[in-house]
Amino acid sequence: MPDGYSYEIREIAKDQYVVEGKTYDQVAKLTGVSVAQLKRWGKDESWIEAKKEYREALSSIKRDTVLLRAKLLKTALGSGDPQSVYAFAAIEKAVSTGKSKAEPAPTSAPEKLKNINTPADAVDALQEVVELKLNKMLGQPDTLQLSQVKELKQTMELIDQMKTKYKPDAGDDTKVEGGLSDEAADMIRQQILGVNKQ
Repeated sequence: MPDGYSYEIREIAKDQYVVEGKTYDQVAKLTGVSVAQLKRWGKDESWIEAKKEYREALSSIKRDTVLLRAKLLKTALGSGDPQSVYAFAAIEKAVSTGKSKAEPAPTSAPEKLKNINTPADAVDALQEVVELKLNKMLGQPDTLQLSQVKELKQTMELIDQMKTKYKPDAGDDTKVEGGLSDEAADMIRQQILGVNKQ
């Protein structure tokens, strides 16, 4: 490049000015490029017009989003259709999540591991994890992914197989011949529960 700056620096500077809305002085401080050079780039590539176009598009998106939310709410209230109510709830959840994104969620202290000594213990632990994951997934429909549903389905099938084989509802919590090995219990803790043995 004739001015001695890399293409990446020029793109970063443009992005900071156009998308992030920074001034030439602010971009100069961030990138180390002089204000005069930034203004030359801005003139060559019409940064001012691009910034105006970007702001108008962003404003249009915000306005259209509000109109969509209003329309979904009217449809949900008018029809009582569960899908319409769910669609409105999902949009509202996404909006509220976007507003509170800057503030990290508080982390709770790690829960003490349950002892998994019998197949019945394993079934109970897996069942509890599935219920927690399912509640979390349903509480965040905007982040739901097909891979999560598939994993959950496989885990539920595993629980059904274990229930059939070990009959945990019979109330027999004694160790069954050929029950869970220590390695299997550790694998369930790590891969399904997501915790390491302490």
